[in-house]
Amino acid sequence: MKKLGRRYRPIVLIAAAIILGMSLIGMSRNVRAAGAESQQAVQLNVNSSMADNLAALKGKSVTVILSSGQAMTGVVNDVKGNLLHLAKLSQKEFYDALVAIDRISAIEVRAR
Repeated sequence: MKKLGRRYRPIVLIAAAIILGMSLIGMSRNVRAAGAESQQAVQLNVNSSMADNLAALKGKSVTVILSSGQAMTGVVNDVKGNLLHLAKLSQKEFYDALVAIDRISAIEVRAR
């Protein structure tokens, strides 16, 4: 009985490797499909105010260029009144920023 088990061991290992490989390929396709669904096309509206455009980008990563020329990149957390709350600032771990909207001269956002 032991000889029979040793004889089929390579076949069982190959079959297990094939099954594992197929399941990993299927999982990677599901992850890519979920990522594509979460990446919706971003549109900026020239007929809306800066605050309205920023509010429409809530939860998205944006770069705002201030009138001083400084660029700040982060995730739009909230827009209220004349203030923008940028969370998860890039290159600054554990920092958020509160930016006066009237000091913003441009918005950069990944559109495609």
